[in-house]
Amino acid sequence: MRLALAIASALLIGGCGKGPATGEPNGPLRTDDALSNEVPTAAQQVESGQAGDLPQPGAIPRFVGNWAKDQQSCESAVWKFTDSTLRTPDGESCSFNRVTEVAGGYDIQATCTAKGPPISELMKVRFAESAKAMLLDSKELKNAGLVFCGRDV
Repeated sequence: MRLALAIASALLIGGCGKGPATGEPNGPLRTDDALSNEVPTAAQQVESGQAGDLPQPGAIPRFVGNWAKDQQSCESAVWKFTDSTLRTPDGESCSFNRVTEVAGGYDIQATCTAKGPPISELMKVRFAESAKAMLLDSKELKNAGLVFCGRDV
């Protein structure tokens, strides 16, 4: 019994400080920054990307950011999407009641207002990867093909 205990102790002590047998490197897997208690902002969670490129999938919905009908309109006619609202260059605004991720994009149940009373709306947001565009299908708002202008930091 003592011999078995001595062998087991020797094996445990001998294995201390050694990495896993999987061939992965030793050392911490996280940096001190990753151990902080601060919650990253939405802008920090996902890279903003370059104007014209589609944002990559990540912690926040891909549609979040500034969009326009073309790159020149990024300066003057921006569609501003947050995770819960939309404001168009024409003054329409929508509050998102439910956002559902679907293949190729999102279905968004929203309440929109423009010049009249609030209207319930189902918007379909899809991403045309090869065209680097986001397509907005809406009955109340104008259907639009939009390019990414970036995110506010």
